Amino acid sequence: MDEAGIAAEIDALVVGMIGMFCLTLVIVLFVVVYQRKLLRQERRHKENEEAHRLELLQATIESQEVERDRIGRELHDGVGVMLSTTRLYLQHWNEEDDAGKETIGKKVDQLLEDTIDSVRRVSADLRPVILENLGLAEAVADLTNNIEQTGVLKIQFDASYELRLPQKDELNIYRVIQELLTNTLRHAEATEVRLLVDSQPGHFGLSYRDNGKGLPSDTARKGLGLKNMENRINALNGQLTIASPPEGGILITIEIEKK
Repeated sequence: MDEAGIAAEIDALVVGMIGMFCLTLVIVLFVVVYQRKLLRQERRHKENEEAHRLELLQATIESQEVERDRIGRELHDGVGVMLSTTRLYLQHWNEEDDAGKETIGKKVDQLLEDTIDSVRRVSADLRPVILENLGLAEAVADLTNNIEQTGVLKIQFDASYELRLPQKDELNIYRVIQELLTNTLRHAEATEVRLLVDSQPGHFGLSYRDNGKGLPSDTARKGLGLKNMENRINALNGQLTIASPPEGGILITIEIEKK
């Protein structure tokens, strides 16, 4: 081969090597950029998860404080006032004649009866007795019946409850159902609710639907009640889904896989 041919082959080899180098460099740069992008996405995902956990924790704390304030007001404004009034009546007991003592006795008896009823209401709010004794299905049936008797909301409740959950899990789900019904009564302007509960070996499901005005336009802004519900379901390793059906209202489902 003459020198011109050799030079041409060398030039071709050099060009090929340069091309391979450039291609390798492009691939390396692509891999580096792609990995950095994945790392950024993973970091953002972790930051979002952490922010969400903090948000749920804050919602739990706020919810507990709201509940403490409510119970405190109930005890102070209800039980406290009635006991103070009872004491005032008893302080004047010896100053009255027989007729006056009889009147005071009746008033004190009524005040004590009202006080006992108030304490029972607070105790039932903290931990419903029917839930502990009979389980979630009976407790929810009692709750929905009491609401229906007001005539404000018609509730269709169906339960297929073949297997009870642990008591603490049933209490969490009961509180979620209370929150759902409260939201419907306060905000949804609904007239009907359909509530289905299904507890089978290995799976618990709940479906809640009302015919109200549905979700607000700003669905990204979650209220305290919704955050608290989500936190309770997360504690059970479950999934809460919220949707707006085309025909209106709101549809909420809860799925919990049981071991």
